[in-house]
Amino acid sequence: MEDKNTKADNSKIAKVKPSDTLYNKVRNEILKMIIERQIGPNELLPSEGEIAKLCGVSKMTSKLALNLLAEENIIYRIPRRGSFLAEVDLNKIRSMIDSNPMSMGTGVKNNYLAFIIPKLDSYCSSILREVLTEAAKYNYHVIIKYSDGVSENEEQLLAEIAKMPEIKGVILFPGDNNACGVELLNYKVRNYPIVIIDRVFKEIEFDSICHNHFQGAKDAVNYLIEKGHSKIGFISKSISDVTSREERYQGYMSAMMEANKRICADCVQTSDNMVFIDNLKSYLMNNDNLTAVFCSDDYLAATLYYAALELGKRIPDDFSIIGFTDNEILKYIPLKMTTVKQPVEELVKLAVEVLMNKISDSNAPFRTIRVETEIIERDSVKHIRN
Repeated sequence: MEDKNTKADNSKIAKVKPSDTLYNKVRNEILKMIIERQIGPNELLPSEGEIAKLCGVSKMTSKLALNLLAEENIIYRIPRRGSFLAEVDLNKIRSMIDSNPMSMGTGVKNNYLAFIIPKLDSYCSSILREVLTEAAKYNYHVIIKYSDGVSENEEQLLAEIAKMPEIKGVILFPGDNNACGVELLNYKVRNYPIVIIDRVFKEIEFDSICHNHFQGAKDAVNYLIEKGHSKIGFISKSISDVTSREERYQGYMSAMMEANKRICADCVQTSDNMVFIDNLKSYLMNNDNLTAVFCSDDYLAATLYYAALELGKRIPDDFSIIGFTDNEILKYIPLKMTTVKQPVEELVKLAVEVLMNKISDSNAPFRTIRVETEIIERDSVKHIRN
């Protein structure tokens, strides 16, 4: 029979929480190793001795930690051969790190999201501000990574992030080339929580939150038609592999065809050379009969405005201009420019909400959500009265 002291001691031991034990902290470090080293199912884990040395503990402590993971069916152990990762979703391992935040030497729990952003213009900056605000509502910090809009940089950043167990999910704002790279494909295969914003990948399905570029462009052209315009041009940087520009082009074409408006080949230009003022001057001189031009972004709209001034043309008296995005650059133009606004708040709110859902349930169905745009009517469009 047990005496009273033994019973008291056993009762005391029973009340010790797993998160308070040293071997549980080592268990947490092993989980992080699995993520950082990208250990796959049925691959060998570091030995008891290696783990003990890395974590600064005894071999007995590392053995207890491995035994605990085996009991949780995260690993399996084979005598005289070692410990191996079981067939387990890496997102489950990330969630287990969440639930056991006592890391070696810190004792502080931090949840992180990564936000990969192509540049830091006014539009991207407004998205970044909203990401920080929305993430904080879920008690997440945000690690910001800049890709400069280069696909190779995006790939490298995605590879680095995948090895960081403290990061639970990614918001990716891709650059102009919307082709799915190897690392992004790996995210898909591993079912890693990631949400794409402002773009849609055609070949592979991801969670995507973007503005309704097609409808926004169509509304812009219909707005010009309602103002009496029929000879309407369209200019854009290259639309190849850039879904947002391609959809705006399709919106322009749809509105013109539905209204039975003639589309002249010369008045539609989709080339990266359209960013140069001399090319825009040539465009205007070759299309002197146009009464309005729809620009696929506000940078082009602003440059077109100054190209017109150099040719002695007045906006909107000689022809009208409408842009897209409602970028802050329009504040620096003497004329208040009519444009299509892309609401940022709703875009980011939905993106973070979908990402949180994916973090909590990696098997949640993929979603593509389109946020509606709105026309901001200012002074660059003239009403032509027949």
